[in-house]
Amino acid sequence: MKKVFGFLMAVAAVALLSVSCRKVVRAETTGLVDEKTDSVMVVKIDGAKVVFDITDCSFTNGAVMYGDSVIISYVGDLSEKRALAETCYLIVKPSPTVEVGVVDSTAELKTRTADPEQKKEVRKMLDAVKKSQKN
Repeated sequence: MKKVFGFLMAVAAVALLSVSCRKVVRAETTGLVDEKTDSVMVVKIDGAKVVFDITDCSFTNGAVMYGDSVIISYVGDLSEKRALAETCYLIVKPSPTVEVGVVDSTAELKTRTADPEQKKEVRKMLDAVKKSQKN
């Protein structure tokens, strides 16, 4: 009887440990930053808002702000709408580029003179700025 009881206690202990020790799930997702504070970041993922705890999160590739696209490595379950962020990678938007041709420094600088009506408008703006600075 003692052996059966001991065996049952051992099985119960193993079952209890296996239930309480859940495997830590690490995953990665992409989303759009909807809100950010010092400790929490809300990210839109496929139309749903998920709250990430970012107190111990490391940010790479730049500062993250509202409207930025990010790749987040997290621990937890997104279905609970709250997870612990480990790393946050900013997806940088490409900036427009401007092609600059060869500048000819020997060429004559061509400008056109302003007509009298344009001069009056510029003078009015300057006078308004001077008046606002005096007040």
